[in-house]
Amino acid sequence: MTLKIKRYPFYVGITTLIVTIVAILTGMFLWISHRESKSAAIQMADRLFSEINEKVLERYESELESVAVLVGTAARMPAMATLPVGGGMSYPGLPLMLEALSYYDYLFSLYTGYDDGSFIQVIAVRDDSELRPLFDAPVGTAYVLRSISADADGNLKQRWHFLNRQRQITGTRADLDPGYDPRVRPWYVRAQREETAFYTQPYIFSSTKLPGITCAEKLIYGDGVFGADITLNRFAISLERQKVSDNGMLFLFDRTGRIIAHPTQDPIRAGTNGTLTFLTGAEARDPRVRAIVAGYQDHPEDRLNRTLEMQIDGVAYLVRSTALKAALKFDQVLASVAPVSDFTGHIRRMQQRVFLFSGLVLLVLLPLSLLVSRKIAGSLTQLEIESRKIRRRDFSRSVLSDSSIKEIHSLTQAFVLMKSTIRDYTARLIQAKQDIERLFTAITELIAGTIDAKSPYTGGHCKRVPEVARMLASAAHASRTGPFADFRMASEDQWREFSVAAWLHDCGKLTTPEYVVDKATKLETIYNRIHEIRMRFEVRLRDAQIDAYRRRLAAESDETAIQDQLEETQRQIADDFAFVAECNVGGEDMADEKIDRLEQIAAQTWTRHLDDRLGLSQDEARLKNRQPALPLPVVEHLLADKPEHIIPRIDPDPFDGNIHGFNMRVPENQYNLGEIYNLGIRRGTLSTEDRFKINEHIIQTILMLKRLPFPENMKQVPEIAGAHHETMIGTGYPRGLRKDQMSIPARIMAIADIFEALTAADRPYKKPKPISDALRIMSTMRDEQHIDADLFDLFLQSGVYQDYAERHLDPAQIDAVDISRYLSTELINIG
Repeated sequence: MTLKIKRYPFYVGITTLIVTIVAILTGMFLWISHRESKSAAIQMADRLFSEINEKVLERYESELESVAVLVGTAARMPAMATLPVGGGMSYPGLPLMLEALSYYDYLFSLYTGYDDGSFIQVIAVRDDSELRPLFDAPVGTAYVLRSISADADGNLKQRWHFLNRQRQITGTRADLDPGYDPRVRPWYVRAQREETAFYTQPYIFSSTKLPGITCAEKLIYGDGVFGADITLNRFAISLERQKVSDNGMLFLFDRTGRIIAHPTQDPIRAGTNGTLTFLTGAEARDPRVRAIVAGYQDHPEDRLNRTLEMQIDGVAYLVRSTALKAALKFDQVLASVAPVSDFTGHIRRMQQRVFLFSGLVLLVLLPLSLLVSRKIAGSLTQLEIESRKIRRRDFSRSVLSDSSIKEIHSLTQAFVLMKSTIRDYTARLIQAKQDIERLFTAITELIAGTIDAKSPYTGGHCKRVPEVARMLASAAHASRTGPFADFRMASEDQWREFSVAAWLHDCGKLTTPEYVVDKATKLETIYNRIHEIRMRFEVRLRDAQIDAYRRRLAAESDETAIQDQLEETQRQIADDFAFVAECNVGGEDMADEKIDRLEQIAAQTWTRHLDDRLGLSQDEARLKNRQPALPLPVVEHLLADKPEHIIPRIDPDPFDGNIHGFNMRVPENQYNLGEIYNLGIRRGTLSTEDRFKINEHIIQTILMLKRLPFPENMKQVPEIAGAHHETMIGTGYPRGLRKDQMSIPARIMAIADIFEALTAADRPYKKPKPISDALRIMSTMRDEQHIDADLFDLFLQSGVYQDYAERHLDPAQIDAVDISRYLSTELINIG
């Protein structure tokens, strides 16, 4: 009789255990949290915020009212109606102004302006190292006395005196803030219509560019206005010193959203035209400021005099906003903000106690869990052993014991079926892997061949560099002594990685325009623009002939003289064009005198009668339309650098964020096709923009390869392929790497790239060099630390150069070489 084994779901036992633990922890948490209350902490914060805001505003408002009293008193003093004379030291109101500034440290300056343009001002510098440079004042300056008074001729003259604490003059200036006229300042204009002292809205002071406010009142006994300036910097410092909580702060803003005072951020920003304005809440770096100001502007009445909880960047904050009293007419709001966590520390401590208690509970339950799990783990252990066999590619048949747990029984049966299925598919996967590798190799070589076929200036470079690189890497791998005794490329994956990097080391050249790579003359783009310039000289010749005919018909001069002058003009035009054409070739360095002559020729003019905006492509028209069309006919220079010659950079970040550390300087423009600019290239035919575009191929190589999802065993392909233009001392490009920052395979690529380029016979712009010349040049590069000295010695001693030459070079290039002339060390046994 067969016994029927009862199987039950495995999750029932696990779920029961987990539910029990969760229930215990949850119960304890609820019991403890019942005794604590977050609302009590928030109420405490509400009282604290209320007291702090009232205290700070009371101090702020008191200072403002004190200043208003001072201004009102001064405006009623008859002495203030006296106009300043000379430097202002004899001004009757000066002692009062100095005493007030010494007593009230929150005052920045006191001044009086008059209807005739006279002005006297005392600024309290207080020997502040940040304020003195604003006036170029000497060390020890306590006050700056500024006066605008009439001289002997009745002309207003501005003077600046620097006073020490004893109120003695220590220096003078006359060139600060020229053109200042108090009568046009907003405080002066407003005072004419106000009956009592008033405060301006915060603004930027003219002389110091500091933020502040002005209190002013019209003089009772004269035609003028007395004013006092208060800088907001001192208020910002007091906000910074005021402790709200460990991570809290205070800041002041107005109802329009402007930041008036902030404890850590300068509220002033420079506008596009150089003017200074206050930051708005939306422009603040602090996300707390942005959120609080925006919330207040959306719901001002709901935010005042209430402590609210706000979520800012995922963090809970408590915020309270309090307005200045309406009598001051400032419409300003003081905001207190602090994270909720500053007031709920006791709750965190409670949570820690809960976690500690939960850990103790788990320690009790752990032995029980182990006891239960051992009862059901027997079959799972066998399955785990089978999984290890699968990881070792062992798919042999095994006999597994059954289990009374339903899920484990099903898993065992599925495991047996899986092993048999894997055996069948393994063979297919191995074959598919080989097929994919062959396809990848073919695609890699196809890309390299495409680059070689793109331009005759590249030739078969991408095909031959991997051959040189493989031969040198094999020599390094075979070394048993010397610098490469420990270098090994032991696995097939390493060789495959190196091969792919070698084939794709110039894949970035796919992005380089052919006309830049093939630029044979300075004016060449897709075609040689010297033909356009020649036609202008042709027009000049025809104009000279026509002018000669006109002069003959008008009998302006002797027939022979006209002909002689025509022939001389024709010779000069032909000579000038020949010179321009010679500059275009770029065969010799452009000396300063050649540049000067080029600019003289360029200054000559010709007359265009036809519209040069017809028949253009959209791109050409867009560049042309930067400047309005001139009415025909138009007199133009023979050579010019025109706005349409500037091709702006489409991508302002060709380094794609520069996460790879590229250090190449990026020209401002994509291309500069200016005729004078290109003809004036000092050496060769490439402009700065052209040179960057060509050198950029290595950047594109790295970016392209970095984007490819290489498997782990090929992750170094971008590093190996992208360093063949670096040097051993950090002077190469594109990242300025040094020897110790490059792997041996990457340094091998540099030698392979240079040797192939020097000896290549399929480049139309140069003759192939014999191997002796190539090795001589490379030895110089070795001496200048452009290539690895040890690898170059290995390149010579192993005979790699000779083996490659015999396989790929013309026999005429293979001349006798004494490698001892080029070695940096004595001959060593590399085997």
